[in-house]
Amino acid sequence: MTIWLPDLSSRIGPVYRALADAIVDAIETGALPTGVRLPPQRELAWKLGVTVGTVSRGYMEAERLGYLSGEVGRGTYARRPNTAPLAGTRQPGDPIDLSHNALATAETRQALVGRLSGVTARDIDCLVGYPPIGGHAAHRATIAGWLSQVGLSARPDDVIITAGAQQALGIALTLFGRNDRPVLMERLTYSVWIDMARLSDRAIEPVEMDAEGMVPEALEAAARRSGARMVMLQPTLQNPTNATMSLARRQAIAEAARREDLILIEDDVYGTLPAHRPVALATMAPERTIYIGSASKCFVPGLRIGWIVAPAQMVPRLAGAVHARSLGPSGLNAEIVARWIADGTADRLVQAQRRELEARQQLAAEALAGLDMRGDPGSMHVLLSPPEPWTAAAFAAAAESRGIIVVPASRFAVLPEFAPESVRISLAGAADRVALRAALAALADLCRQTPPNRRAIV
Repeated sequence: MTIWLPDLSSRIGPVYRALADAIVDAIETGALPTGVRLPPQRELAWKLGVTVGTVSRGYMEAERLGYLSGEVGRGTYARRPNTAPLAGTRQPGDPIDLSHNALATAETRQALVGRLSGVTARDIDCLVGYPPIGGHAAHRATIAGWLSQVGLSARPDDVIITAGAQQALGIALTLFGRNDRPVLMERLTYSVWIDMARLSDRAIEPVEMDAEGMVPEALEAAARRSGARMVMLQPTLQNPTNATMSLARRQAIAEAARREDLILIEDDVYGTLPAHRPVALATMAPERTIYIGSASKCFVPGLRIGWIVAPAQMVPRLAGAVHARSLGPSGLNAEIVARWIADGTADRLVQAQRRELEARQQLAAEALAGLDMRGDPGSMHVLLSPPEPWTAAAFAAAAESRGIIVVPASRFAVLPEFAPESVRISLAGAADRVALRAALAALADLCRQTPPNRRAIV
């Protein structure tokens, strides 16, 4: 039996849930190895100064999440969730892929299992038919309410349900980006935006950035120079820099867009992950902002449900385009997301994401201490600049030779000359914190080594 004693002083919420979270964290980090016996409930209750019933509820919650197993007469033991590997997931010996920002916690898996096992007649009704244009009214209303947490006062009629944020971004770009005008983007930006613009034969005009993201004066200058009428940006946890705009910066961007008569595409897929953040940019320029969000980053990546909030005059075109492209997203998946929002599961899953990301960011801060790195407690990634003479490309290649995949910043650069010698490391890519800690230690060790010499060509 272990003498493990959790510290619950910094955890919020009911004590039993704080205890369950501490158990999950300890097992994920290896502080409680699989198979170890936990303290008896009465003994732990005495040491924590709580009732036996509180400890019992905490153990039961951790067991429900798949992290404990109880045996009558023998005690309670630590375990890992018994989930079969999905097709395409990492197997022993496979590389650790730290290139993708997608995280599904144990809470998400358990919530999804519970939701699918409790499928109702209403769920079936959403599954068997195509959704109406724009999405089911009840789903639109629920998501409109959910968005109040980022400051939006959206009407249900202003909301359009989509098959993920990428579908929403592609449709907005196609409908409102003119072929004869470039699209304004941060000069380091989400790589899929660059691909979307190029596939649709739209030029990109890069806009200068600083520590808060896009610079308002540079936005105005780029708009005047290029004649652009659309700007795509991420004000919260910008990918890949992790920049988050202050309230004052958002106001300045909104004013610049109004002066230059720009349509703003606000990508806020990471928006609910920070515990504290300014209100959405769309609240400051609602007449010209197409706001895009998603369930993928904040609590479940696999359901592929996103949403658009747009000015009333734009909604019919956007909704019609979604319908024309795909006849709308899965009604069942939208129903799951809406039910989770309505019953509070979504809030719990967001909290679980925040805890996990904060823990992983702390691992990165410890493993990469002393190196040039930019992270954020709510972010899924860090941006690391390996020390000279490393280049980003050489570092990524060397990491891959050691079974770790990271992405050079050049993949996010609108033009090659804007790419810093940095790599994006997705902390969400590792299966658990143990694997992440090992990968980060290997990357830190690589930073201390000398890059391989290039062979001379004669």
